[in-house]
Amino acid sequence: MKKEKNNKNSIIIWSVKILLLAIFLSLSFSLISEFALSKAHIVVALIIILIFISISVLFDMLGLAVASANIEDFAAMASRKVKGSKQALILTKNADKVGSICDVIGDVCGILSGAAGASIVTKIVLTAGGEFLPILIASLISALIAGFTIFGKSVFKGFAIKHANSVTLKFAKFINFFSRKG
Repeated sequence: MKKEKNNKNSIIIWSVKILLLAIFLSLSFSLISEFALSKAHIVVALIIILIFISISVLFDMLGLAVASANIEDFAAMASRKVKGSKQALILTKNADKVGSICDVIGDVCGILSGAAGASIVTKIVLTAGGEFLPILIASLISALIAGFTIFGKSVFKGFAIKHANSVTLKFAKFINFFSRKG
């Protein structure tokens, strides 16, 4: 009974941490994108949207790869001292938490790509005349953002599952590179 209560408390604590991370990342990315987009040319805004879509797709892929990776393979690699395997082992042991963090980052970037699209639409509406053209452009931009996001996620989800260990190991090496001290 006590273990069950501790488990519920740890789930609540983890969920609150994820909530705070989501708010912090949303605010940070939103401020950066709004600042960058406020005076940006439409081409720059499109590049920012593509960056947000790419980050969203990448983190979706990473979360799924870690969840699909084979923990035993990383344990064997760690015993052979394969570079990055210890970090990969830690990632796979904590796949639920890694997946949650990746979901947060991916979702925040997905939402911000839509917001950046709205910024482009606003600029176009202010310069375009008529009622039909701005509605058509807004719909087209929204459809393109959704389409590219869904396309990227569908392609890379398959890749993440098929190459889960390889993706996880590369992710672990990347994290390891930036977490070294000194």
